[in-house]
Amino acid sequence: MRGPMVVPPPMAHADVEVVDHEMGIRQNKEAVSSVHRISGEDSSLEGQDGHLSRTKSTQDDAAGMRRMGKEQQLVRQFRLLSITSFVAIATAAWEIGLFVITPGLVDGGRRPIYLSMAEMASMAPIAGAQYHWVSEFAPEGSQRFLSYVTGWTSSIAWQAGNAMGIFLVGSLIQTIILVNVEDYGFPNWHGTLLAILAMCIAFCGVVYGAKALPYWQNAVFAIHIIAYFAYIVPVWVSAPAATHAQVWTEGFENSGGWSSMGLTVLVGQLAGISQQVGIDTAAHMSEEVKDASRAIPKAMITIYLVNFCLIFPAVLTVIYHCPDLEAALGDSTTYPAIYVLRQAMSVPWITVILVVICLLNVASNIVYLAAVTRDLFAFARDKGLPFSKWISTVSPKRHIPVNACILSCGIAVLLSMIYIGSITAFYAITSLSTLSLLQCYSLSIGCVLYRRIRHPGSLPPSHFSLGRWGIPVNAMAVTYALWALFWCAWPQYVLDATTFGESMNYASIIFVSVLIFAMVYFVFKARHEYFGPVTEVEGRKAHFHVK
Repeated sequence: MRGPMVVPPPMAHADVEVVDHEMGIRQNKEAVSSVHRISGEDSSLEGQDGHLSRTKSTQDDAAGMRRMGKEQQLVRQFRLLSITSFVAIATAAWEIGLFVITPGLVDGGRRPIYLSMAEMASMAPIAGAQYHWVSEFAPEGSQRFLSYVTGWTSSIAWQAGNAMGIFLVGSLIQTIILVNVEDYGFPNWHGTLLAILAMCIAFCGVVYGAKALPYWQNAVFAIHIIAYFAYIVPVWVSAPAATHAQVWTEGFENSGGWSSMGLTVLVGQLAGISQQVGIDTAAHMSEEVKDASRAIPKAMITIYLVNFCLIFPAVLTVIYHCPDLEAALGDSTTYPAIYVLRQAMSVPWITVILVVICLLNVASNIVYLAAVTRDLFAFARDKGLPFSKWISTVSPKRHIPVNACILSCGIAVLLSMIYIGSITAFYAITSLSTLSLLQCYSLSIGCVLYRRIRHPGSLPPSHFSLGRWGIPVNAMAVTYALWALFWCAWPQYVLDATTFGESMNYASIIFVSVLIFAMVYFVFKARHEYFGPVTEVEGRKAHFHVK
């Protein structure tokens, strides 16, 4: 999704002086010892206990925040089961996956990443996640630049993903109408208005339902599983099936016009790749999860495995019940997954299934917005964004960053406007979110790989550790992330003079444009304020002198 990007020269270090580049065992011992000290300005035992009680933190949580130099402002209402359900609902693997499968059918018929990120989330469980990890694990001389860029690309990724979720809800509502009213025109502006409505619902759920958020996760997760079987079982029982040959040997489609089938398959990866990103929503909620250094890695790995077990059979269900691939791609709803349902059940039952899927996506939008908000809040807390003070303000009444939520909703509404003028908007937004996340993944894991090789003694202790497998797992993760990132920048169809406007993948243009803005903002403002979160980390901050 992204072409070659001109990287600006390294940022001037006039404001930050690197005092010492060598990290060794002594510094790690300082970091380890800090884990056993309790966070809080009040040094009395009573004051410490009161702070832990108010924020629902464990001593490990408080010590972890102290080590990272952050004040505990949010309340830890999530537990292991509720944050696991939260991630499952946020990723909505099969509910979204079935409706982004089209690029893979047009063109072509994770592996170590989450192990690596689960370990980093155990080392440093914090809302900023990737940009914080880059700052803490990168070489001291480049951490400021690399973490600043990662903070912006992370913001791009989560804001684009937020817009993608509300877009899908709007599109599904239109699809429900179309299934029941065949002459419905499916106007683009209807989709935008419905997306805005979906965003308003998500905003209300996150802000006004903040205290209730952890308590309905498990019930919705159960519905998420039940609805999955309500979709695939009738299809396998009633829909006409394709032959094995049609699926595995004869069913390759090159509607994108690429020069070879091999290239077609590689371009068509986006649908699959996009379903492997986003599980790190758990990491961005770290400051609201009790015993986060243990719970977050478990939630990430569990839901990665659960999502694989759901989405792979779901995709097989669709492709095995598209004996006429051309008819499936030409369905009036534009979704092959709906075409398959039409072959298996009556319109009333299709409507029921689609309404349930739509409601699950509404729930997904709510929890996803919560994670998006925490990502934005964290980067603003480190002064990486314009209006950082306003964005990072935590509501004293609701104990959440309401301003960050307002801004995230505004950005999603603006992005949804693109759909009015471009039928490729959904594909571009999907690409933008996936491309940006993969950049964050590759850089953050690359930095921990660097530190693991060059300064292994300076890695913080963690409850989830890759141990001796760390180097090979990290190396494989970076390699795959870079490979996937390259293919995310490609358009769905071959570009020519007549189809350029409709077929262009605009994700790379948006990505580069935002980074250019970020560099301009750095030159005029952020260079005086943003120094990287590592400058506040115990055991590391002594190596930096912030003037």
